[in-house]
Amino acid sequence: AVHSMKDLPTNAPEGLVISAVSYREDPSDVLLINKNITDKSKVLQLPEKARVGTSSSRRKGQLLDIRPDLQLVDIRGNVPTRIQKLKQGDFDAIILASAGLARLDIDTTSFHVIRFDPTEIVPAPAQGVLAWQTMANDIQTRKILMGIHQSEVSDVTNVERKVLNLMNGGCQMPLGVYCYKDKFGNYHVHAAYSTSFDLPITRVSISSATHFQLAEKVVEKLRS
Repeated sequence: AVHSMKDLPTNAPEGLVISAVSYREDPSDVLLINKNITDKSKVLQLPEKARVGTSSSRRKGQLLDIRPDLQLVDIRGNVPTRIQKLKQGDFDAIILASAGLARLDIDTTSFHVIRFDPTEIVPAPAQGVLAWQTMANDIQTRKILMGIHQSEVSDVTNVERKVLNLMNGGCQMPLGVYCYKDKFGNYHVHAAYSTSFDLPITRVSISSATHFQLAEKVVEKLRS
């Protein structure tokens, strides 16, 4: 099976394993704003008490950290459905994963687009990555999948997902974790966490020459 890796539990069901991960599409989140309500004098270019569609507690918390006045409204449906709801005026703006827009080749030219730096609006662990899940005992398939496995991507998503695992969280936890390696091989981790989306956020940034105990160090700082 092929999944968006950010939706996979960090503890695999018995008998199943992640055998390969894909390249990483842009991990950032994107704010799509109806052009007729854009206010460039405001932070995020949104008017006071703008209605923003998102069902993610992680996104809600980080948006409110920047603009406490925003009205955050749950939104359901797949990406095209959400885009249509924005077009018909149900919301002033919506926030989505850049990776989903890219993979579906969504035309966003009719909106004002703000692309967030993943170190500022921190994405979900493994956002932008696909994962191939197989039966643990299917050695033949696992060997085949090693031909497409991106080990460099796995190195950083392992750190992100371990933070989530150690925090005992799932995809609805208000937790963002983003890890990347620079050209010298050093790891850089950015995390944002709150116990509830409407409570203050704790932000952590750590750099290390190795991933050994890196997730544990991030969790220690988040909990302190």
